Amino acid sequence: MLDHTEIKKGDRVRHRLFGKGTVTDTLSLGDDTVVTIEFDSGVTKKLCVVVSDLEYADDMPEQKNS
Repeated sequence: MLDHTEIKKGDRVRHRLFGKGTVTDTLSLGDDTVVTIEFDSGVTKKLCVVVSDLEYADDMPEQKNS
């Protein structure tokens, strides 16, 4: 499960029902974050991170340590 405080625009995620997608927007609500995700199927959804059971997709680019 994702940490709702760390998810950001551009992250690749996976949802058990909708599949893989890219986060296109985030809205922090304190104890949760609402994310807009454009799924690879072309469907766009707004989901609450805490209850949506999102995971990072395995095709997520590696983060470079600065």
